[in-house]
Amino acid sequence: MNYKQEEQGLYLLANKNFINWMDVHTYCHSCLEKLTFDDEFDASYCSSCNEWREEKCSDITCEYCDKRPKRPLDPRR
Repeated sequence: MNYKQEEQGLYLLANKNFINWMDVHTYCHSCLEKLTFDDEFDASYCSSCNEWREEKCSDITCEYCDKRPKRPLDPRR
């Protein structure tokens, strides 16, 4: 066979890149770009789509979600 042992497995081919199936959750479901994590708001977002990939929580006293801008790349308060 013509493959290396460490290359076995399931992959998603996107934008000419192989994404291991264990890492798919770290990519945007719309554009398949790698997600970025924002420590200030404790949430992942796609910088290409400028959209959060995690919903705000339902806790009205949450220190992260309360101040989160509508879009991740919007100016911060």
